[in-house]
Amino acid sequence: ETSSSVEPSISSDTSTPSSNSLTPSSSDPKIIDNQLSAANGLKVYFKEQGARIDKIEFDGKQIAKDGFTVGRVANRIAGGKFTLNGTQYSVTKNDGNNSLHGGGRSWQGPFATANWKKEEQTINSIKYSIVSQDKDNGYPGEMKMFVTYTLSETGELSIEYSATTTQDTLCNPTNHLFIDINGSRSYSNVKLQVAGSNYTPLQNQIPTGEVKSVSGTKFDYIDEKAFKSSESYDDNYVLDKAKDTYGKAATLTGTQYKVDVYTDRPGLQLYKDGSGNICLETQMMPDAINHPEFDKYGTTVLKAGEAFTSKTAYHFSKVGA
Repeated sequence: ETSSSVEPSISSDTSTPSSNSLTPSSSDPKIIDNQLSAANGLKVYFKEQGARIDKIEFDGKQIAKDGFTVGRVANRIAGGKFTLNGTQYSVTKNDGNNSLHGGGRSWQGPFATANWKKEEQTINSIKYSIVSQDKDNGYPGEMKMFVTYTLSETGELSIEYSATTTQDTLCNPTNHLFIDINGSRSYSNVKLQVAGSNYTPLQNQIPTGEVKSVSGTKFDYIDEKAFKSSESYDDNYVLDKAKDTYGKAATLTGTQYKVDVYTDRPGLQLYKDGSGNICLETQMMPDAINHPEFDKYGTTVLKAGEAFTSKTAYHFSKVGA
């Protein structure tokens, strides 16, 4: 990851939705445009740009921000190249020699900088869509993706992705939510537990193809422990849960609040930005298309005529509640 930002170059639909483009369901006076609230004191604010979680507040304190949607492919593709059905594709490089988060000119990727269309908002959910044109940053096929956020009264924010494509392509979306669980811009009094006994070692930010135990390394958060604020993190865990199952990925705990992360993805990227924020990004294995040894965890290939679906949830609650 990087914290720098430049103007995007994308071929996705970037038309700005009108402020009155909601469906009739928005006529409910309890619905506030681009905002969801839970009975437990959680409020989530959204923006069409990046179909993003703009910020999350708990009892009025901001504890997370800037949860933009990443796509088409989260994490890195080595050399900005991959082969699919015997054809080699080159995708835009925006991270040295690699393509990050779908390419484009911004490190965040084209889905994060595009203006998504709001399809619907109800009392407890918001649905966005985007059309990524064929050859968007080098990826084959026209892809249509929907992202639906649903907030329960107990503070569980679920993110459901669905996508289709006109040609076989790659699909590995995630959300890049920056979590500052204490709202203090500090890593003090933060504990982390990750349900992953293994991680994927890197060389120049690209997986070597190995899968190694976290035991005895800075990645060992199998049991909850104080977050290692002196360490840097931009690394992928292989979650312990069975393939294609929905289950616990991680728990981040502060002094007053905590968040439990659940997903049906096999991987979790732990990222520390150095400014008090921690990202817990659910995903397939990084650079999976170039690593057949990762096939056992699932594929990032989405075939024409098939539908992609995935679900991740961030459950925010009060410590001790």
